[in-house]
Parts: sequence; structure tokens; C-alpha cells
Amino acid sequence: MEKLKHCKITIFGDSIPKGIVYENNQLKRLPENAVILVAKHFDIQIDNLSFYGQTLKRLNQKGTIDKYLEKVDNSENNIAVISLGGNDSDYNWKFVANSPKENHLPNTPPKEFELMLDETIQKLQQKNVKVILTNIPPIDSKRYFENVIARQADKGKVLEFLQGDIENIYRHQEFYSMIITRCATKNNCRLLDIRGEFLWDRKYLDKFCIDGVHPNGMGHEIIAKSIIEQLEKITK
Repeated sequence: MEKLKHCKITIFGDSIPKGIVYENNQLKRLPENAVILVAKHFDIQIDNLSFYGQTLKRLNQKGTIDKYLEKVDNSENNIAVISLGGNDSDYNWKFVANSPKENHLPNTPPKEFELMLDETIQKLQQKNVKVILTNIPPIDSKRYFENVIARQADKGKVLEFLQGDIENIYRHQEFYSMIITRCATKNNCRLLDIRGEFLWDRKYLDKFCIDGVHPNGMGHEIIAKSIIEQLEKITK
């Protein structure tokens, strides 16, 4: 795709676009992850500034976007891909377990997340950077509860906070994905859907690691295939 080859693409993301997978009780980076597969398919360079545990709030606190804009060459076709939200929607489960009757908020509360995402998009657009957002791959509440939360907090107390319904984990994460879609519409920027293909797959859990959060190798292939198809439609 010649159009993409003339663009300077930078991704600001978390562990999923970084290619992190959870295997054999440890985290490691998948060599053939979705970003690598997309770059190879289009024969393009992608500057991947994704980090494990990254949130939109931390991105702003560290001034990452400001530092990026200081180096941007306006003569180039710059594209910034923002692929965040999963960690923003998560909770400090130890705090939750210590006081399950309190109304705890996620790492980045929803209203703050939406305002911050709007401001980040607009800051980039004002410097003539094209912005692309991605939504969030789904999460498996059961795996995440049993294999992540239960290892760091009293799961009985956490379940009390969740009102006995662990699917609240999925719904809260889905809410952030909906916010991302809304922000893309409001700010007239592209949205790459990396959630839909999983939801339509009746065996989508086979494409996720045991932690219920990180897509495995097959999952990254699905993400890459979906992104490639969407980009090919855009660039035609």
C-alpha cells in the first residue's frame, strides 16, 4: 500500500499492541504479534511506543504525546494510533478487597478517560497528525478473576464488591471500548475495530491466554487480519 508507505506511523498502546502474552506463568513478547504482522504485510515501518500496563492517564502524566509532538516533522504524513483503555478500565483489586463496600473507581474513571482522550486527539490533530483509535479486545471475566485477581486479592471480598456477578468485569471493560468509539465519532478520526471478530467467534476463548486478557498467537493473527482488511478498504 503506497499510501501507507509514505506515512510515519506511531502507536501509543499497552501490552496488547506491544505483543505481550502470558504463557507458562510468565509474560513474554510474541515475535509475530499483530503490529509486526501488519507492518510485514504492508512493508512499512511502525514506531511502537506501547508499554505493559500503560494507561491513557500515565501517557499524559509522562508527557509522552507532548514529547512526540516536539519531534514531529510537519512535512511528513504523520499518523498516531492510540490503542489504550484496557488498563484504564481496571481496578486496584487490593484496595477493592480491603473495603468492598466502598464505591471504588477504575484506574482512570470513565468521565476522566473520555475527556482525556478527547483532549489527546485534539492536541494531535491541531499539529496535523492524523489520529486512529482502536477499540479493546474483549476480556474473559472468569479467567481474569480466577487467574489474576485471586492471586493478588481476597476474591471473596472482590466478589462482594462485584455484587456477586463477575461479569461486571467484562461490562465495565466494554463500557470503555464504547467510550473510545464515541470519541472517534466526535473527533472525526478513524476507528480500527479489533473487538468485533472475537465477539463473533464462538471459540474466541481459544484465542486468549489463561489470564483472560491477552490474546495469544492465534488472537494476534485475528487482530492483524482484521486490521489489514480495514486498512485496505481505507486506502483504496
